[in-house]
Amino acid sequence: MLAFHPISIVQKHDIDEYLYRYGENSCQHSFVAMYCMEAKYQDMLCEKDGWLFTLRKGKCTDKERVYLFPLGDTTDINGLRNALMAILDDAHENHCSVRFETITTNAAKLLKKLFPDQFEIEACRDWYEYIYAFNTLANLPGGKLASKRYDIQTFYRDYENRAVIRKILPKDIDAILRFQQTWLTEKQHIDEDVQLDYENLAIQKGLAHYEKLGLSGIVIFIDGELCGYAYGAPLSNNTYDVIIEKGDRRYNDIYKILNRELVRLCCDGFDFINREEDAGVEGLRKAKLSYKPDILLEKYIARENAES
Repeated sequence: MLAFHPISIVQKHDIDEYLYRYGENSCQHSFVAMYCMEAKYQDMLCEKDGWLFTLRKGKCTDKERVYLFPLGDTTDINGLRNALMAILDDAHENHCSVRFETITTNAAKLLKKLFPDQFEIEACRDWYEYIYAFNTLANLPGGKLASKRYDIQTFYRDYENRAVIRKILPKDIDAILRFQQTWLTEKQHIDEDVQLDYENLAIQKGLAHYEKLGLSGIVIFIDGELCGYAYGAPLSNNTYDVIIEKGDRRYNDIYKILNRELVRLCCDGFDFINREEDAGVEGLRKAKLSYKPDILLEKYIARENAES
């Protein structure tokens, strides 16, 4: 039996041991995401027999229980089979079928191998994650990224004596929250989207526990006024997750500055930068592809067959 419980920030160290080792550098396998997106996903955890189980309670229905793929040593095939059986038993005890969300290619292959006829597995392009080598984002090398280098040079030429870009300090949190509220109000005036409310709650929760969550980030001031911020956190010892970027678009190329300077100031020592998924937003997909990702981390959804 799997005894799920809500996520507490005091668990971070223990949970990170699973996420860093087995999370495949996916942004879904992030303690920050699990903790801060509680309002949307209501993730609940269970640690048992060397495996970490995640129930995505906020997405469950009367017919389906939604889980992330269990995290543990997948080379232990018997252990993995038992972990998956524990999830199946948990769902069936609740008179539901199993749905796995945002599973990786490796997890999808293992699931198909162990339960070849029990799940329908399909790719979900909207959940593919964009991962870049540190040098790709920090230095924008080569001809394909030349236009971005030019735009950044133009920004610094236009604002060279007016812009201050530095790491976030504790004293900046209140100003960031005020900026975020202004950004949200203006965005919702154009686009009423409940996802913005979930994101805003996650930002508030993250900033309230900024140091305990191991976040790092930058702020941009122009003429003494905050006009942009960004932050993230490690996914593993070699990959950093860019979680939030918000900028005032009245300043041309502000997001290009946030993108590069967050990497330069906060990601030294990491080999890769995960800029997460595009959620099917056409403009966001185009922007992420324009930076030429070194890895496109494919993600899948797996549903238990009704007849199984």
